[in-house]
Amino acid sequence: MSTTLLQHTQKIRGFQHRKYEYTTKNLIWVIRRKEFRCPKCGSLKITRECRRERLIQGVPMGRLLVYFRIKVHRLYCANCHRRHLEFFHFLSSQNSRITKGLEQRILNDRHEMSIRSVAEKYRLRWELVKEIEKRYLGRKYARVQAAHVRRIGIDEIHTGSNPDRSQRYLTVVRDLKSGEVIHVGEGKGVAALDGLSRKLRKKKLKIVAMDMSNAYSSWVEKHFPKARIVFDHFHVVKLMNERLDKLRRRYIAELDASQRSQFKRLRMLFLRNLEDLDADSLLILNNMRKHFKELADAHMFKESLRSIYATAENALEARAAFRRWATLAEATGSRELIAMAKTIREKLKGIITYWTYDRLSNASTEGFNNKIRWL
Repeated sequence: MSTTLLQHTQKIRGFQHRKYEYTTKNLIWVIRRKEFRCPKCGSLKITRECRRERLIQGVPMGRLLVYFRIKVHRLYCANCHRRHLEFFHFLSSQNSRITKGLEQRILNDRHEMSIRSVAEKYRLRWELVKEIEKRYLGRKYARVQAAHVRRIGIDEIHTGSNPDRSQRYLTVVRDLKSGEVIHVGEGKGVAALDGLSRKLRKKKLKIVAMDMSNAYSSWVEKHFPKARIVFDHFHVVKLMNERLDKLRRRYIAELDASQRSQFKRLRMLFLRNLEDLDADSLLILNNMRKHFKELADAHMFKESLRSIYATAENALEARAAFRRWATLAEATGSRELIAMAKTIREKLKGIITYWTYDRLSNASTEGFNNKIRWL
């Protein structure tokens, strides 16, 4: 009966029950192997030598935690003349201290409980529970099916600094329909996309949403020439903010020390959305715009660029609005605005695709990467 119980409750076969040992909170179950076979040739002509005893934790029974006491043997096969250390089929690895059944129970509990709670329930180390989950996720997502994907989003995320103080990045590619991660590459740029083209299908992939990086654009044009590129509207406005901030820093360099310190504290007034500023901030911003015309023009152009995304109803209206914006920006004579206008003209096809595909955005990938950054 005990051997049958061993098979049905713990999924351990090929072993016999010997005895139970009880403590206050634990059940120690002493078991032994029924027969010894060579793992290579299957021969029963085995000489065995007991090397040590192991205590392996199994699936709990009632309120008691279950531990198996098993002798570990070194085997010698007289048939194939090989030596082996005894392996237990109910362990996920040779050095594992818990059974596969308990690992599965832990994974099931993780749907409802935190790692710390699961660790306390089974009296395990927090790190062990985390490692079990990581191994499971590694197996589950070792091969991601992406041949059916039609729309993807590409975005890089800054994950810290290397020991040599160089910046560390990850490039994350997601299916925009399902939200599944289909590729993660070390670094950024074309090198980080190695292997992605083999996962996708040229006839299936229709849309690629990304920032305004030339590297990603060239990769798409090379591997998926028929796919449409969508430059995410967030990155268009972000690039304009960077040009505006560059202009602000140029002004700061021309000021004396006292004015420079005051000007630096007002950086976010120019970068925040106009509708997000309170009354006092608006008053300060208006005063600044009166004294610095070029900076005031750049701020006005930033807000007008945002308004295109809010008011244009289709790709035709958006194309006309962006061209008009670029013409007016070039007329100001500002280096930063001229550079932004040039970028708008070069990337116009990908920018207006935002309207062609019903305001398609890479915002979900941005939000997902923020979660990664937070973790």
